[in-house]
Amino acid sequence: MALKNSAEKFGSLTKLLHWLIFFLFIGQFFLVYRREYFPKNSPEKLQYILLHESLGVLLLVLALFMITWRHVGVRPTMPAHMSKFEKLIAKTTHLLLYATMLIQPLTGIAMSEYSGYEVGVFGWFKLPMLVAKNEQMGHLMSEIHEISSFVIIGLVSFHVIGALYHHFIKKDKVLLRMLPG
Repeated sequence: MALKNSAEKFGSLTKLLHWLIFFLFIGQFFLVYRREYFPKNSPEKLQYILLHESLGVLLLVLALFMITWRHVGVRPTMPAHMSKFEKLIAKTTHLLLYATMLIQPLTGIAMSEYSGYEVGVFGWFKLPMLVAKNEQMGHLMSEIHEISSFVIIGLVSFHVIGALYHHFIKKDKVLLRMLPG
């Protein structure tokens, strides 16, 4: 399988990034909701938070790389049978997915820093503190972070429905182009 995309299908690097980011976001939701089962200041809860932060930084790096990769090479063409409206919906959905892939980790980092906490990355290093502690801004970043998580759920759901629509209703190869193999 080719590393790069072609006019017909996605390359192995795009597929890897797509699925890796998807499964990491699923893991992030698990970590957030699972940590609520632990007492407020327990070591287990802290471990979930630290892992969530580390994976968030990793997701930001992967998202930036994926966006860059998207613009470097060729993109598979959309099926000829798609209407202009369907193409607009697809492009808009992808644009919003890319935006939320950036907004989500950036607001998470900002939320931590405005709350006075350094963001560590797997215990290897800590991100520099770029802002001073500010409870109001920390709360605002927290709200945006939470709202954008629901936006991601909605967009990914819509994206999956669109892929399934293409596969089962339109019977084209849109879904197959992104599957491994």
